[in-house]
Formats: sequence, structure tokens, C-alpha cells
Amino acid sequence: MKTFLNIILVLALAPAVFCQSPGKTTLDQPARKDAAEPGSYYKLSFAIFEVEDAKRVNQREYSMIVKSNEGRPTSVKSSTRVPIATGVTESHDTQITYIDVGLQISCSMLKELAGKIAVTCDVEISNILPEPGPDARNNLGPVLRTTNAKYAWAVLALGKPTTLSSIDDVNSKKRIQIEVTATKVE
Repeated sequence: MKTFLNIILVLALAPAVFCQSPGKTTLDQPARKDAAEPGSYYKLSFAIFEVEDAKRVNQREYSMIVKSNEGRPTSVKSSTRVPIATGVTESHDTQITYIDVGLQISCSMLKELAGKIAVTCDVEISNILPEPGPDARNNLGPVLRTTNAKYAWAVLALGKPTTLSSIDDVNSKKRIQIEVTATKVE
């Protein structure tokens, strides 16, 4: 009888013993998909300047950090919200809308190559002309100047400046040049 009770006790406790498994350690857990891999971050430094009579004038500098294989663009924006009159209501009130005037840079890193990275960037530079335009006498508001470099592709050698875009200014004899330098973030 005693042996029979021992066998029943073993059979009753056996499922509980076999169903237990050892706890997972951090070594057993899979790596997170968003975990950064070493060397997957790069700093992009932009130099945007005007060239007039073969001399650099009015240089500005911006920078951002991009992640390889991120899929989403990284952007930098420096602008001012400017009110623009868009019309008059029936009650003679002026309708106003606001536009952003300044700079916006958006970049995505496409892939890492041997000592280089491939990027695509959109750069938009806008400003209001300081002198009244030909329509100022008609009170049509300020004249807005915009320069765009959309879908600009480049393969950047690390540590070396590369011209991303060079654009003639249609309103003057100046040229707008955009250079970018990539460095690896350790």
C-alpha cells in the first residue's frame, strides 16, 4: 500500500516537474530590431554658401546625425513664420496666412559602402527679397525667393567635403553651393 501511494504521488507531481523550464537569461533573448549596431551612426555637416566673383560669401553651417538603414529621413529646420496677406473678407478684414521662410534639410542614409556612405537629401532655402518687387506698387506683398535641391544623391567619402548641389541664383550673378561632409560617430 505504501508503494502504491508513492507511485500515485510521483505520477501526480511528474507533470509539474516536467513543465517547468529554466528562466531565460539576457543571452537567450533575441536582439532588439531597433538596437544600434556599432558604427551605424554618421554626422553630416553641411556648408551652404554663396559664390560671387569666385569668392565664398555668406556661409552658414548645419549638422545632423543619421542612422544607417533607418528608412526615415532626418531633418533640420531653421525658419521664421512670416504673415502674408491673402485677401480681404466681405467685412473688409485682411485674411492672413503664415509661411515658413528659411532653411530645411532632410536626409536619408541609403547604405554603407567601403569607407563611404550613400545619402539622398532635400534642401530648401527661402527668403524674402529686401527690396520691393515690381508688384509692390500693387500691394501684393513681399517677393519670396526659393532655391530647392530635391532628391540630391551623393556618395560621401568619410571626412571629405563633397558638393551636393550647385545652383545659379536667377536674380543675381551669385551661385548657391551646398557641401556635405560625413564623419563616423564612434
